[in-house]
Amino acid sequence: MKLLIISDAHANYEAMVTACEKEKYDEMIFLGDAVDYGPQPAETVDFLLENSKYNLMGNHDYAVLTDTDCHCSPAMHDLSEFTRQNISYRLMSKEDVQKLNNFKTEIKADFDNITVYMTHASPYNNMYGYLFSTEAEMVYRDEKFKEYSYIMIGHTHYPMYYKGRIVNPGSVGQPRDGNWMPQYAIFDTDSRDMTFKRFRYDNEKTLKLLKELLQDNNSVYEQLKKYYS
Repeated sequence: MKLLIISDAHANYEAMVTACEKEKYDEMIFLGDAVDYGPQPAETVDFLLENSKYNLMGNHDYAVLTDTDCHCSPAMHDLSEFTRQNISYRLMSKEDVQKLNNFKTEIKADFDNITVYMTHASPYNNMYGYLFSTEAEMVYRDEKFKEYSYIMIGHTHYPMYYKGRIVNPGSVGQPRDGNWMPQYAIFDTDSRDMTFKRFRYDNEKTLKLLKELLQDNNSVYEQLKKYYS
């Protein structure tokens, strides 16, 4: 079985769909944050609900659903709040927003006798915790999680494969490591090979949609542009 693992689409529908078209896979896992920042939030949510059985709720999904603060990093906070009010809520109907109720805060699953724990942020703080190497070591050693062959998380927008067990595929919609090309991971349950990939997509279409939505807020557009080109 091949698993396509994606995370942090952030309403970048073009990138997410391109990733899915590039791969032959049996199941898709989405590790959270379908909305905010990008120009196609409703389309992104619909695609995930139609194409993935494993959808995690990220802090931005929860913020849109409940109209609360996303508690994201200080560097991105103002952008997230602005795009939530001026893009996500502008383009999503009340029915679209309620669809986010279908996303889960954690999922435990078995793929070919391989046990997997999935959540958006950290197993210690499903919605808001940032899992980097120090906390990854804590999770790796924690007896509470020994039953799981793999732990899959997102949220940081940086890829991670910690000691062959803790997986973050990076961001399929808004990478933040200085390279605009999105990322995902493919896991082969037969060979247990984990492969990380980057790819090109029609980023000009995403940028055009963003520019149209933010035509009265060019400074916001310029802040966002670096993540897409």
